[in-house]
Amino acid sequence: MSKIHKKKKSEKATNEELGKMLVNIYETGYINHNQTYKYSFLKGVATGVGGVIGATVVIAILLSILSKFEQVPVIGPFVNKVQNSIEAGSPAK
Repeated sequence: MSKIHKKKKSEKATNEELGKMLVNIYETGYINHNQTYKYSFLKGVATGVGGVIGATVVIAILLSILSKFEQVPVIGPFVNKVQNSIEAGSPAK
């Protein structure tokens, strides 16, 4: 057997053992289920908020980089069409 195959097999066995131990802890009542649900909910909320903030920062950085260029080669024609549509739809000053 190759070393990689042996490593994957031992990782799988370790993960199965860990899973069994966690189930045992859960079933014995050592963990408060209400507290676990509360922490899981808060973890999900924090993950969602972090994702939104991260995406906002990435988009802001991307837009600031793109604003440095007069013409963007790949999306330039599309942006021009959108800009012309917006200008045509806006009321005359």
